[in-house]
Amino acid sequence: FTPFQQPESHHGLYKICHLMHRGERLASIIDVLDICRSVHLFPNFGAVVPHEWMSSTVLELCSSFFVNLFSD
Repeated sequence: FTPFQQPESHHGLYKICHLMHRGERLASIIDVLDICRSVHLFPNFGAVVPHEWMSSTVLELCSSFFVNLFSD
């Protein structure tokens, strides 16, 4: 995902998107010992949630997310 920029002004959440290079998503495999904590993402769906989005597909189908700062 893209690095954090400035939080959105109307709700203070950070927006992230899939990191792309030449039209393909960039991803890395990391050691499980390098994981510090989990993160809760809100899909950025606008006025209407697409019907094809489900918990099993939303990470692939949604292009941007907001990071939940209030989940701790």
